Amino acid sequence: MNIMFYTPEYGVAENVFGAATFGFVGAEDETCRKAIAFPEDVQGVLIHGSYEECLQRIPEGRSWQAGIVLLGNSGGENDFVHALAEKVKAPLTGGGAAIHPGNGESGLITGQNQAAVLLLSDERYEIEVCCENIHYDILSEHEISYTDTRIIDKIDGQEPAGWLRSQKEKLGLAAEEFEHLTLADAYGVNAHLSQKEGKICSGRDLQPQMYLRYVSKEQVLSRMQEFYDDKDAIVFGCAGLKGILPEKLKAEGLGLFMFGEVCTIDGHSEFGNLMLSKIRICRK
Repeated sequence: MNIMFYTPEYGVAENVFGAATFGFVGAEDETCRKAIAFPEDVQGVLIHGSYEECLQRIPEGRSWQAGIVLLGNSGGENDFVHALAEKVKAPLTGGGAAIHPGNGESGLITGQNQAAVLLLSDERYEIEVCCENIHYDILSEHEISYTDTRIIDKIDGQEPAGWLRSQKEKLGLAAEEFEHLTLADAYGVNAHLSQKEGKICSGRDLQPQMYLRYVSKEQVLSRMQEFYDDKDAIVFGCAGLKGILPEKLKAEGLGLFMFGEVCTIDGHSEFGNLMLSKIRICRK
């Protein structure tokens, strides 16, 4: 199967598995009209449609080595990833497609719906899913209160905007900087926080207990570069992390930047932000 990825300006290719990314590693222009294919012709089953349709279309009685999940920016990602992982019993990777920089169009994935999933089963290959949280420093644990799963009401009973601003000040971060300091769940999967109309919002579903995690500006490049240096991999990295790189990454394999990442840690699959996730496909 032709596993291809393309930028929003390229459009949506037919009869391939692909997604509009927020640019490729090493590309001079992230908004250029470009498509790149993974060189190996790995066998798999492609399904796409609404979340419900994707779950219904999974072939019965098959075993899978891994799954690549592409999401069309329609919300509900965490619940879908959980349900998919439970059904296929295989590690998942992937991410959310970028929104078109010119016209704001979303859903730029194969099938142009909520999700596209490529389930891989090819005994010619060793297939492995890995992920990385470059925010190594776990600073503290906190209670998160919320009504909407993507908007923080309180952190440890405190007003979240002021609390978060004070945490940034301790680390010498600007108030508008939301990539070096983040909240993560117990599995180590981050949320990309932002502030809208005075509210602290999350790019993934919140959890009642989360951990404040940090990466310094000096550590970003080396940690990301180490993960991308993999000639046999398709790497899904966060566009938010791309934005804080001091210089361009290099990748021997296929390196992408996404809007949200699908990560599998200790057998648990989750949708998150500010993460690195990849699938390694090696001939036996």
